[in-house]
Parts: sequence; C-alpha cells; structure tokens
Amino acid sequence: MNSENNGRYKILIVDDVPKNIQVAASILQNEQYQMAFAQDGPTAIAQAETIRFDLILLDIMMPEMDGFEVCRQIKNNPASRDIPVIFLTAKNDTDSVVKGFELGAMDYLTKPFNAAELQARVKTHLELHRSRKEIKEANAKLRNEIAERIKAEEQLKRSEEKYRFLSIHDSLTGLYNTRYLYYALDLLVTQSKQKNSQFSVIFLDIDNFKRVVDTYGHLNGSKALAEVAQTLQGCIAEPAYAVAYGGDEFVVVLPDFDNAAALRKAQEIRTSMLATAYLAADTGEEVKLQASFGVSTYPGDAADITAMLAKADQAMFNVKTKGKNAIGDVRGAVAQQPDQSPQKC
Repeated sequence: MNSENNGRYKILIVDDVPKNIQVAASILQNEQYQMAFAQDGPTAIAQAETIRFDLILLDIMMPEMDGFEVCRQIKNNPASRDIPVIFLTAKNDTDSVVKGFELGAMDYLTKPFNAAELQARVKTHLELHRSRKEIKEANAKLRNEIAERIKAEEQLKRSEEKYRFLSIHDSLTGLYNTRYLYYALDLLVTQSKQKNSQFSVIFLDIDNFKRVVDTYGHLNGSKALAEVAQTLQGCIAEPAYAVAYGGDEFVVVLPDFDNAAALRKAQEIRTSMLATAYLAADTGEEVKLQASFGVSTYPGDAADITAMLAKADQAMFNVKTKGKNAIGDVRGAVAQQPDQSPQKC
C-alpha cells in the first residue's frame, strides 16, 4: 500500500489529550491519510455514525466516557460496527486487553508508542479492513447474482409453462387448440386399435353467431365464445376434452364413447346451451345461443382422424341445411326442436 493510494483511507484519532493526537497524526501524515480528530467519546461516536471511517485509533482513559464505552457503542451501531478499532493506551494490563478484544477491538498499541510500529499496525489493519470489505461486497454481489439468476430461472420457467400451455391451448377460451386435437386424436386412434375400443367426436357450430357480433360487437362476441367454452367444460369430464376449432366452431372428443353415448352427450350440451343466458354480465341482457351438432364414431363411421372430422363436420352441415339447432350423425338428424324444459349438464 503506497502513499499515493492512502488518501482514500479515513482515520479517526480519539484522545482527550491534544498532544497525543498531534503525535499520532504527525507519525501518519506522510502516508497522506484523511484524518479526523475527537477529544471525547460522544464526539467520536457522532463522527463514526456519519463518516465511513476505515480505522479508529481510540484512547481508553478519557473523562466522562472511557474508550471501552465508546468502542461498545460504535460496535453496537450498524452504521459503524464494521470499523476496525485499535486502542492507544497506557492501560495494558491483561484484563483491559481482554475486555477490549471482547468489545470488538482489533489491536492494542501501548503509549508511548513506536512510530514504525504504529505505521505498520495501521497499514495492516487498513489492508485487512479493505480485504474484508471487498470480500463482503463480493459475497453480496454473489448473493444478488444468485438471487437474480434464481429469479430469471423462475421467470423462464413461468414463460416456458405459459408458452407450453399456449402451444396447445386456445388463448381466448382456454380450450385445447387444433394442434393438440390432431396430435391427441392420432394417439387415441392407436390406443383404440390396441384396446379394440371406440371413441367419438362432436363437431358443433353456433347458429347465427354473426347476429350476436353485429348486435353486441366483436368484443362481446369473443366473450360469448369464451362462455360457450365454459358450457362445454361443464358438460364433460376427463378424459373427454373440448377444442376451439376456429371461429364459432368447437370439437368435443369423447374417448370410449360409442355412437349412442356420443349422441346423448351432444344432447346434454345442446340442452345446457339452450338453458344458459350468455353475456348477461356484459350486456345486461340474457343472450340465448344455440348450435348445430354433428357426431362421428371410430371405427364404425371412419378409419382415420381426417375422415372422422370430415364426417362429423358433414353431419353438422346437414343439420344446418335442415333448420339448425339439432344433432346429426352420418345416419341423419336426431333432434330438431328445442327441449320444452331444458336442464343444464
């Protein structure tokens, strides 16, 4: 540590005898330290609270408040507790030395002190203090970096979960999207072949949905689709699932459902839609919606997913051409008129 760099170090010399302060200061002045002085304990404590000293040279035997009490208060204050303290004193009995170390002092120098020894002790403790500060700062930086990294990893995980969800779900309705539909149907065909089982799909399209959009606006139209999705979710249970197919079209996949069971489930959904008041919270009106349904079943109606969806879509289209608000399969329409006393699923 050379004198060119010592100007950055701040040292507080505390002694009730001005001559002692002058002697210590004269020995250290060639090192170009920034030095401050105090002739009593309260003044020293006040300075240590406001100035970030790198070292305190502290006399023990002072009137009103001795050096031990000054050291105790400095070490009890979070603003000054890390400042190293060297006692400068003629009081060098063992009990005093032990007490000083117990209070947090780093070293002792006995008066009258040797100039070379004072310079060496000061340099040593300044270097140690600097090293401790650097280690503390490095540890704090490391903790912050670890915390930030953990935070970034958590954000990345949430982002990954979000994008993973959005990759197979529709952002408006929360239902599965067509990407998931084709993937899951492929698996379902394979499983059904292995188990020699059936499954069905329901294709449904909301009737006259353009009127809803024209009457209540696109935003409410989107809300209506989200509410229809809730109706579908309320009518099915896993492993069945619903898909936002596009626009006002939906698909419901029913594992282990034969054609008759799928037609009954379509009727439950149709009944629930007819019994639901849509957009009531947003428009103050009870908007009624209905849909046309088409059902197809694997393997009786089709041998692959493309044909299944096409058959269900065609069955639904046939219902549309015959008056809407009904359910059809590849064999023809099943229900044409609304129920007289519809019940929700």
